[in-house]
Amino acid sequence: MAVGRHSGAVVRVLTAFLSVAAAQAQQTVARSYPLPDHGSIQFRIPESWKEQIQQAPKNLPPTIIWSQKTGAAFRIMVTVGWQGPEADAKLTEAELKLRVDRSFQAIQPQAVEKKIKRRELKGPSARGYYFSATDRAPKPGEHKYLTQGIVLVGDLIVAFSIFTNDGQERVAAAALEAIRSAMHQKV
Repeated sequence: MAVGRHSGAVVRVLTAFLSVAAAQAQQTVARSYPLPDHGSIQFRIPESWKEQIQQAPKNLPPTIIWSQKTGAAFRIMVTVGWQGPEADAKLTEAELKLRVDRSFQAIQPQAVEKKIKRRELKGPSARGYYFSATDRAPKPGEHKYLTQGIVLVGDLIVAFSIFTNDGQERVAAAALEAIRSAMHQKV
């Protein structure tokens, strides 16, 4: 009897420890990225990701790159832009869908999927669309899965590409959640 009670306590302690470890692995932090002459954009990303900003010259839109600190390689590229003042109209929902469809058509010859399954992505400020595709024959060092889309966040246009491999479904889900969380902080 004593062994049974002791084993049960060990199982409960291990379960509690693993639950805390899993929760910590998914802890997110708010990260703010400056946008030349357009304030900043904020995302909530997992603490376990590293980040890099590629700032284009002459106040052009930056590209944010998120990747793993440790473990299996993944890459998330987020380019944040804006329409110029000469733009006659803001991007419509139909235009967002069209851009996602065109992106899929561009990679479709290399994709396993024959038809796009466009999905909506909505958050407190973000709204747009994305698709996921599987590379038919990834080369060594390339990723097998691509999730790509575009969302509007206030006046900003956020285009993203998520590159993952087998077993990284949580990474793709966390990346979509980060995009969903985007908030524009104006100057």
